[in-house]
Amino acid sequence: MNIFQNRDFPKECIPRPCPPSCPPPCCPPKPADCCTVTVVSITGPTGPTGPTGPSGLTGATGPTGPSGPTGATGVTGPSGPTGATGATGPSGPTGATGDTGPSGPTGATGPTGPSGPTGATGPTGPSGPTGPTGPTGPSGPTGATGATGPSGPTGATGATGPSGPTGTTGSTGPSGPTGATGPTGPSGPTGATGATGPSGPTGATGATGPSGPTGATGATGPSGPTGATGATGPSGATGATGSSTSVPQSVLNAYSIAPQPGTAGSTLLFDKNGTTYGSAISHTEGTSNFTLKEPGFYQVAFHSVVAPSSSVSKFPVSLFLTLQQNGTPVNGAGTHHTFQSASETSNMSISQVLQVTGPTTLNLMGSGSNFTYSDLGMSVCKLGVG
Repeated sequence: MNIFQNRDFPKECIPRPCPPSCPPPCCPPKPADCCTVTVVSITGPTGPTGPTGPSGLTGATGPTGPSGPTGATGVTGPSGPTGATGATGPSGPTGATGDTGPSGPTGATGPTGPSGPTGATGPTGPSGPTGPTGPTGPSGPTGATGATGPSGPTGATGATGPSGPTGTTGSTGPSGPTGATGPTGPSGPTGATGATGPSGPTGATGATGPSGPTGATGATGPSGPTGATGATGPSGATGATGSSTSVPQSVLNAYSIAPQPGTAGSTLLFDKNGTTYGSAISHTEGTSNFTLKEPGFYQVAFHSVVAPSSSVSKFPVSLFLTLQQNGTPVNGAGTHHTFQSASETSNMSISQVLQVTGPTTLNLMGSGSNFTYSDLGMSVCKLGVG
């Protein structure tokens, strides 16, 4: 290397070229005194390459450059096989049960519908707590003991539910005197004992055999003292007033006073209507028919003075009066009399209760011989609905 003084060169400094990595205007500034010393390197022949030195420490990572634009989304590849289901994790703890809400008001009880068929007996639920024992009411008279029927087969015993807590025991009332013990009934015959076989596994309980005859019931002992009478419950609502039976629902009376002739097979005529009440019964004056318009029970009463007709010449002679319903004689509603002479008279009467189910016509028919009738009357009363 050769070192030259600036005196050997012009005073003007040659500008330094800009490095390739730094284009203008970032060139280094001109030195303050660029004419002091100038170092000129004269390249000599290249010597052999020396051994490579150890690698220097890795420099710090430079800042990450900006991300390039996102490439187009590639085609979705086929789904891989589903992996095996993992084991179910343990259940979390059950939360506390919330409080029971208050019960709503009880609605009015509806009418009881017809009973459906009895379903199969479900398992016996747990027994509720035993309430306190109420006071013992007075004992009623003991009825006669009926005959004991045969016991049915015992069904399989269901599972016993857990017993509820036992309530407090009420105070025990005074015991009545014990009645005399009745005689023990005869025991049923004992079957022959079979040979005992080896014990096998216990099977289901078999049906219970019929019970032996029950012995006669002993005499009932005297009743204990009567307990105090409990408080009287509230009175129920008063029911609707029923129809009165003291006043007929409908009445009609018809009559004739003057003598009238009658022939065998004819009906008696009523000239006038008397008392009339209601609309269930009707009669036209001067006719024989009474019309019943409504179903129900009716009472019919009749009376008349009857004598043989002047045309009758042979005695004795019989006369029959019969109440007819729609042209048919009413059983038990007839009367008759046998006349011995032309001057004989008879007071004949009929009384009967009828049940009517539809429109009905009533009348009185005479038979047996010709006759004369007078002072007759007939009353028809509707007693009630049939």
